[in-house]
This record gives sequence, C-alpha cells and structure tokens, in this order.
Amino acid sequence: MSLDAAITAKPARLQGKPLLFFLTLLAALGMLATNMYLASFPSLGKTLAATPGQVKLTLTVFLLGFAAGQLIVGPLSDRFGRRPLLLAGLIVYAIAGLSIALSINIEWMIGLRIAQAVGACTGSVLARAVARDLFSGDELTRSLGFVTTLTAAAPGFSPLIGGLIETYFGWRGTFVLLALVGIFAAIIVWLRVPETHQNRDTAPRLGQAFASYFTLLRERIFLVPALATTCTMIGLFAFFAASPSIFIERFGVPPALFGFIPCVTVFAVFAGGFSAPRLAKRWPGYRPILFGIAMMIFGSGAMLAISFANPGMFHVLGALVFFLFGMGIVSPLATVFALRPFPEKAGAASALIGCFQMAGGALGTVLLSALPYPALPALPMVMLGGAFLSLFVIFTGGRAP
Repeated sequence: MSLDAAITAKPARLQGKPLLFFLTLLAALGMLATNMYLASFPSLGKTLAATPGQVKLTLTVFLLGFAAGQLIVGPLSDRFGRRPLLLAGLIVYAIAGLSIALSINIEWMIGLRIAQAVGACTGSVLARAVARDLFSGDELTRSLGFVTTLTAAAPGFSPLIGGLIETYFGWRGTFVLLALVGIFAAIIVWLRVPETHQNRDTAPRLGQAFASYFTLLRERIFLVPALATTCTMIGLFAFFAASPSIFIERFGVPPALFGFIPCVTVFAVFAGGFSAPRLAKRWPGYRPILFGIAMMIFGSGAMLAISFANPGMFHVLGALVFFLFGMGIVSPLATVFALRPFPEKAGAASALIGCFQMAGGALGTVLLSALPYPALPALPMVMLGGAFLSLFVIFTGGRAP
C-alpha cells in the first residue's frame, strides 16, 4: 500500500469519551510543551552555557511559532483534510522533542523549539476542527466544553510533572517525555482516527482557503465570541506569569511545593467548564457568557481590593477561584459560538481563535510587566481589565447567533 493510500485509509473510529480525552490531549500539546520545562530553566541554562535571556527565548520563539503555525495549518486542513495534517504535525512534534533532548547548545535548541511549536499547534487547531466536524448543537457545546476545560487544566498539572522529571531525570527527560506523547498520539491517529472532514471535494482552492480568514474577520458572529475568549486569556496568562512572585516570594511557598498551587486552582476551571453546557441549555444567547464574565469581574475585583490590605495566601486563592470559575464558563461557550456557524471553515476558524488566544495571553504578560506595581496588585488589575474588555466586546457585538 502506498503512503498516500495508507494515510487516507479508514481506520476503526475512536468514539465517545475516549475520543474526547484524545482530542484534549491533542489540544494540550502546546500547553505541555510551554509549561512542563519551566522548572528546568536554571539547569538548562547551566548545561547549555546559556544566559537567562537565551533560556527565556526558547519559550518566546515557541509561542511565536505556535501562533503563526496555526494560521497555516487551519486552511490546509480545510483543503486537504484533518488526518494527514495531524499525522505530519505529530511526527514533527516527536522528532523535535527528541532532537531538543540531544541539544548541545542553546542556538540549536531555539531553532528546534520553533519546529516543536509548529507540530504542537497542529494538534491544538485540529482538535477543535475535528470536534466541529463530528458534533453539532448541544453535543458540540458539551464536547468542546469538555475539551476546552481539560486543556485549560494542563498548565495546572504540567509544572508539577515537569518539576518531578527535573528532579530525577533532568531537563532532557522532559523533552523525551513530550516526544513520547507525540509518538503515542500519532499511533492513535493512524489506528483509530479516520478523516472527519467529509466535504473536501467541494472545499475551496488553497488560496480561497487562506482568504477565509478575511471572511471570518468580517463576520460579527465569529469575531465577537472569538474576542471574548481572547480577553479571558489576558488574565489567565498573567496569572501564570505572576504566580511565582506572589506565592514563592511574597507568601514564602517552597519551590518544591509551588507546583501544587496550580493543581488546586485548576478545579475551579473544571467546575466552570462542566457548568457551561448546563447554563447554555437553561439560558439563551450570550447570557451564560455574561454570567461567567460577572464571576471573573467579582473575583479579580475582590483580589484587587484585598491586595491593598495585606491579605493572606488563602484570601488571594479564594478570590482567584471565582475568576477561574468564570473563565471556565466563558472560554468553551465562546469557542462554540465562534465555530458553530462555520462548519465549512472549521479549520480556519479554529486556527484564528487559537491565534487570538495566544495573542491575548502574550498581551497579559506584557501588561503585567509594564505596570509599575508589585505582582499583587498588578495581577488583579490585568485580570480585571481583561474581564471588562470581554464584557465590552459582548455588549457592543450584538446578539448571539
């Protein structure tokens, strides 16, 4: 059998919860490769004789490659199908991870991180696109809510896992693990994931597929929910960036225990994500999203208020739970609203949402660094600003589709 015939052959389909868990794994590849090696920054720099700035650059180029790669992968999958792109991306992800583990200098690693980002973004984009291909209506809301919620939890668990690997195997072990995850995912796609994009025969030419970005950007029913979920990422990534300063430096949490804090807060995201489909069934239109935004405003506003009163660590965590609960509602529902009207452009729409979210996360970290205040109260200022931006987008964007 030729390679093309093998790729297009119809394997036994992965279904139900196993399919949703697998889509979650694909969507989380980028988060895992972003956060799992953060605890290894000092040892990585020492091993490769790199400055702290060069080590941080390995994260920066990954984020840039991840954002840009999505814009290429989405239209390609609309034109040529999901499965071939997924297989290629996962193979690139695995090879890049193994090559990074063998790096002998920081320059080599920086280049390989771009390749790893392109492979990771393939999984992220196509997980949403496959869900849009297979589900509709309430089933789409539930499935994307499940995938988005568990993906948002990945940054909560991955630093803890990465810290343990760093302790026992060093930073190279982290990238070996990431490569093994990529190999495992590629095998599952080969054996159990058939092509889900069934309208390729009528799909637009490649140039038209890329032009679909401009079509989507003119559609208010896409742009409003896409921007709403982007604004939630401002506060989330600001939290990732500020949490070491707040909990280790201010509250004296030992670095070895710091990884447990994101694990605890992640349950608030779970609660919001699993509430989202029920709220969407009970309340029409953007009302459940507005409820989630209200929770984000309450949580970040409470954190800002107590930050000027010498709060304890559990006061901060309590306010943070409300913010993350609201974010767990907003993010999956806004993603559903943005994807649902465009089944023929699911790849491009998914890519554009992912690019927006990454840009929102980058903006959150930039704003956090630019504010002339300590991490607390700078963090709740950024979180509150992102929540109000999301509210503004919804109120000025008109009715939900």
